[in-house]
Amino acid sequence: MTNWAELVNLERQTVSPRVFVDPEVYRDEQERIFGHCWLYVVHESQLPKPGDFLTHYMGEEPVIVWRDTEGQIRVFVNSCRHRGARLCRLDRGNARTFQCPYHGWTYDTRGKLVGVPQLREAYYGELKREEWGLIEVPRVESFRGLIFACFDEQAESLDTYLGDMKWYLDLILNKTAGGMVALPGLHRWSLGGNWKLAAEQFAGDNYHTGAAHESMVKLGLGPRDNYQGKNPWISDFEVRLDHGHGWINFNIELGGVPEALARHLNQMKVEARTRLTPAQSELVGCTQVGTIFPNFSILTFLGFLTVRVWHPRGPRKMEVYSWDLIEREAPPEVVELARKMQVLTFSPSGIFEHDDGEMWGNCVETMGGFYRRRFPLNYQMGAGHGRRDPEKPGLIHPPSTEIGVFGLYEQWRTLMSGK
Repeated sequence: MTNWAELVNLERQTVSPRVFVDPEVYRDEQERIFGHCWLYVVHESQLPKPGDFLTHYMGEEPVIVWRDTEGQIRVFVNSCRHRGARLCRLDRGNARTFQCPYHGWTYDTRGKLVGVPQLREAYYGELKREEWGLIEVPRVESFRGLIFACFDEQAESLDTYLGDMKWYLDLILNKTAGGMVALPGLHRWSLGGNWKLAAEQFAGDNYHTGAAHESMVKLGLGPRDNYQGKNPWISDFEVRLDHGHGWINFNIELGGVPEALARHLNQMKVEARTRLTPAQSELVGCTQVGTIFPNFSILTFLGFLTVRVWHPRGPRKMEVYSWDLIEREAPPEVVELARKMQVLTFSPSGIFEHDDGEMWGNCVETMGGFYRRRFPLNYQMGAGHGRRDPEKPGLIHPPSTEIGVFGLYEQWRTLMSGK
């Protein structure tokens, strides 16, 4: 039996390399982590009409996210009940039914089996179609347009699961009356590395920027203070939250912001003061990065917002799904600027994204040997030095710190231990 307390040592603030490279650990994660947590599946603006669907994954489970004819968003395992074939092979679209390409079983938007070839001749009318509908994910809930699903019928509500993370998400998602909408298209790419390395970085790793992104700073695309900011505890801080969530907030001043974008950002700040608390509104317009445990991350930078899911594809490989969101009120020129900046920075061809992906793959390549696995990784930065702020929820600490990062592994350990 695996000793989870040994793999994640709370006293020493260490994590074993086995957490990232061991096939047995990875196998157990699929049920203990992805089988019980709330997992992001879609933004509601991506499914505006009845029949709209989008295919996605929840851990290793392929799913169809489908708005039924009554307007309800449902999530089904993308697998026919007859022989298990993939039912839908498109990324997105609109359909009133899906027909399995293997033997032709057909299902409607509520997952009901409505068509079976040779039902009378081959099944003699004895097949109980009501018992063979699609496998539906039992829990689907939303927050500010973000739709999450959960396999665990007994799981706490999404509202409880997000907890204080909602305060920080509102800095982005609730600053304007129209909220956010998803832009068309999907960035999808595969890369080396364990999914947790990506999730932890977005949960609270500002430390890597000075080394991994040094070339960007030299090109003038980043501040020379290693993204630590100038107002520690006030606008430049990292947050460790319950349930393994983490957040980074820092205010950087970059010159050369286009006039249209600067005007849009100022308008958002003005409107945010009417919708958020004074403490929240002071942070609108900062750069913000976060992870909702286990594998959903969010980043706003240079006027754009990207949300992404780190899909596990084995202990040493992941697949990334990334979408752009923007304020519904944003003018066309700002939308175009946001798309351009996202593509240039955090996308499969992005100048920042390449740096990160190279490091994640490099990490798992070097930790796989029998000898290296004996020696733990250090996560002690800032441990014991965080503090509470009456105006900001969570445990906070200025950059750089790893309190949010290690919080992810504490939650991981709890779930892997079966608690």
